[in-house]
Amino acid sequence: AGGSTITWTTSNTAVVSNNGQTINRPVQGSISPVVTLTATITKGLITQNQSFTLTVTPLPNQAPTFATIANQAFCFTTAPQLITVTGISAGPESGQTTTLSVASSNATLLTGLAVNSTTGVITYTPLNTAGGVATITVTATDNGGTVGGGVNTFVRTFTVTVNALPTVQIFNSIGTNDVSKGLTLTITAAGGSFYSWANASGIISGQNTAALTIRPTVTTTYTVTVTNATGCVNSQSITINVLEDYLALNINNLVSPNGDGVNDALVIKNLDMYPNNTVKIFDAAGRMLFSKQNYTNDWNGNFQGSPLTEGTYYYVVDFGTGKKIIRGFVSIVNQ
Repeated sequence: AGGSTITWTTSNTAVVSNNGQTINRPVQGSISPVVTLTATITKGLITQNQSFTLTVTPLPNQAPTFATIANQAFCFTTAPQLITVTGISAGPESGQTTTLSVASSNATLLTGLAVNSTTGVITYTPLNTAGGVATITVTATDNGGTVGGGVNTFVRTFTVTVNALPTVQIFNSIGTNDVSKGLTLTITAAGGSFYSWANASGIISGQNTAALTIRPTVTTTYTVTVTNATGCVNSQSITINVLEDYLALNINNLVSPNGDGVNDALVIKNLDMYPNNTVKIFDAAGRMLFSKQNYTNDWNGNFQGSPLTEGTYYYVVDFGTGKKIIRGFVSIVNQ
């Protein structure tokens, strides 16, 4: 007052600025620094100092922290999953420790959810095959306490999306897995968007489609890998039991060798599946007119290069020693 001037100085500008407007408090657990703030009062030739001793108390506890955790998305599996929490810090205070905890918003989706506070590794195993989404909350807690407005927790969340595997079904066009040798059938898979059948004997077509056309010669297992819209993959198999019951053999017992492409020869459908066959043709008197091993559906009613007369003739299909013999008649009609 009265025209005097006052200037201020501090004994430690790192803690309190000369004008007193900035105070840098130490972190919790540090020694409280003592600072002398001095006012110099001057008027004319008269100068007087007044000092004030300030004890700067530490800040309240600061929150711990850790890095952002990326959202997780994958196809259902029974294998345990691991995620590592990184950048874990108890805050600026030295000597503090941090404990991690974890919780899920969807208890039916995951099992065994846990976190290791030392390594930061979160572990869990998918539980629900139907898939779903869970929000995972990770909390870090340090041992600095909350006195004086301190904060000792820090929370981050991320999502875990478990995508369901395709539910694969396989249908058989003939309704049974027991198939007479020689039959052609279709097995059809369902449950996905993309299909791939593994290599196997007897495949005719459709290996990269839902429907596989097959004509197996022996009992064979067919496996399809199915991919759904979310990119998840699952496989399923079907075993087709091939029966050597000769029921697939279909013999056309009418021959009209006129060259019109219809019934020009004796056709035994699916006989190619039994290559060790012998086909013989006889007339009514028992005379053998034709004999051929591994018959290829090429007898056109001729005998020694000449056409036979219209009438009824008889065939014998022999599949070898101890195997089935099929007998029947064939009519020759010249039209």
